[in-house]
Amino acid sequence: MTRHSRREFLALGYTILATSSLTNDLRAVRESLCYARRAQTSPLARWEVLTDGQARNLEIMTGLIMPSDETSGAKDAGVVFFIDHSLATWAAPQRQQLLEGLTALDAEVAKRRSTEFASLRVEDQIGVLQSIEGIPFFQTVRFFTLLGMFSLPLYKGNKNRSGWRMIGFEDRHVWEPPFGYYDAEAMRAGG
Repeated sequence: MTRHSRREFLALGYTILATSSLTNDLRAVRESLCYARRAQTSPLARWEVLTDGQARNLEIMTGLIMPSDETSGAKDAGVVFFIDHSLATWAAPQRQQLLEGLTALDAEVAKRRSTEFASLRVEDQIGVLQSIEGIPFFQTVRFFTLLGMFSLPLYKGNKNRSGWRMIGFEDRHVWEPPFGYYDAEAMRAGG
């Protein structure tokens, strides 16, 4: 994974989200986000698509894509539950690619290191992800990670608006001029 600031990474992610046409059914996405919130807090939650091993690997991947630091990361936001439910519902067309990618990931790691991805040291996990960041499987995981992290809080993602705080987005109903530096300059100039 190329090293960028978190802000640069998020800006890229929003561009991907804005231009993606993965789904036109926003209600289904919202239902997946609500399911993720319930599943994250329920001790009886069961995976709909993923196996325990696949979920563990996917949770590690999403956590490396969007790590926890002074703000919540993908693991804290329950992104893996969102992905699992999405694959069972609105994102079913991406299910096969993602599951095959997880299988190939463990097969490649086992071939090289005689262990599974989840058992690797964090530095080695990052190295593996850097080696696959250009393939569609990784791009799909990154897309789902961002979607699960930065959705509207109304849809139960973006817990406590942590994703928005991370990028400096202020959610307000009313904004008053000056809206930005360009308005401030125009107001000073008498425009």
